[in-house]
Amino acid sequence: MARYRDPHLPLASLLLLVPPLRLMSACMWQVAQERDVDQYDKLAGFITLVTEMVPELLSYKQRTQLILGLRARIILEYLKKVDPIDCNAIQEHLSIFLKSATNCKEEEDQDGEVDLSKSAFMELVQTLLDDKYEKDKFLKDVFPALYGARFDTVLQILVWEFFYRLEEFLPVPSFSKVPSLFDLSCFDLQFEQFVSDHDDLRKILQHQKRRQTLTKTAISTTLYVNLYL
Repeated sequence: MARYRDPHLPLASLLLLVPPLRLMSACMWQVAQERDVDQYDKLAGFITLVTEMVPELLSYKQRTQLILGLRARIILEYLKKVDPIDCNAIQEHLSIFLKSATNCKEEEDQDGEVDLSKSAFMELVQTLLDDKYEKDKFLKDVFPALYGARFDTVLQILVWEFFYRLEEFLPVPSFSKVPSLFDLSCFDLQFEQFVSDHDDLRKILQHQKRRQTLTKTAISTTLYVNLYL
């Protein structure tokens, strides 16, 4: 069954329903779904920032596969698209790849597998930069097998896992729980700062009304629970 999707719903209305962080997560998830490598740099940067602060969101293996995989894909796509190659740009990407944080405990990478993988990839890229024949051969025969659809699918699965766990880690609190997180009386809050344009509110309400039906029974039950429990 096709889902209703209002192409005219403005961002200002959407922000009344979807928190900014979740909206950004959705945009980045779409980057992974569409395999938009040009946007992988932003995606990798965000995942690096979050996992440096909360490494428990993913296992060490998942973090390294995801961050290094995205960075590697950026570099190889650059090699594939740009000719003649901008060596300075490639070296800049390689520097970021080499410094990519993995935040591992000693027991998580006892054999130094990550450092070995980084070194091997750096050597591969350097070879492709130095030898056009090897580069053409790699892009024709090796790239599709090792860094093609299957590689992108693995990255996509890991990105989904990351945003799913981030959503669990940062759930959207209900209106009744917000006062327990912040003392709202300390702020000079005006209702207008949340909904400055009532047209935005009308549009999102109309959008939701088309998607679902709220019965009187459901409303009554909700009110009963909140008032008497």
